[in-house]
Amino acid sequence: MKSRILFAIVIGSALAIAQSLVAADKAADYQAKCPVSGGPAKADKTVDFAGGKVQFCCEKCPEAFKADSKKYAAKAALQMVGTGQLKQVACPYTARPINADAVVDVEGVEVAFCCPNCKAATEKAEDKVAKVFGGDLSKGFTAQTKCPVSGQPIDVAKSVDYKGAKVYFCCGKCPAAFEKDPAKFAGKLPKVETK
Repeated sequence: MKSRILFAIVIGSALAIAQSLVAADKAADYQAKCPVSGGPAKADKTVDFAGGKVQFCCEKCPEAFKADSKKYAAKAALQMVGTGQLKQVACPYTARPINADAVVDVEGVEVAFCCPNCKAATEKAEDKVAKVFGGDLSKGFTAQTKCPVSGQPIDVAKSVDYKGAKVYFCCGKCPAAFEKDPAKFAGKLPKVETK
């Protein structure tokens, strides 16, 4: 019996590590575009936005972005998901669990949905970026990419509610440690401005 449990733990850990590596590879392959011009973004031209950093192509685009960030927010959010600064945790429309068979490529970023209807709505949209990333991002995405207890990549199936928001963890053990002393770990959670 103990060997079966140990085997299950080893397999579960291996799957979690593999999932993290695949996500890291996707973020590394993503070619960020400037949300203002659409040109190739440069990692040294950034502006802080919604708990992350948005990349731009030149010195002028950050100023245009700052002058009207609402106009470029959807493309900035797309970039933040593509670069791994935001992680999808649910359907962006309904906040329901995602279905691995209901996926749409939105300008180089794979976005999953809860059902075929949400997938179809996205596929039919003239502006897929605005459709997916132009609304309430908190329904489907989080700026939390690491477990506040271990520092490992999060597993979206492991979460607790804390002060009205979901906190995600890497495994089933970390939520108990967090709930025992939330103040010890809360400082490791992303600080996201909401307007």
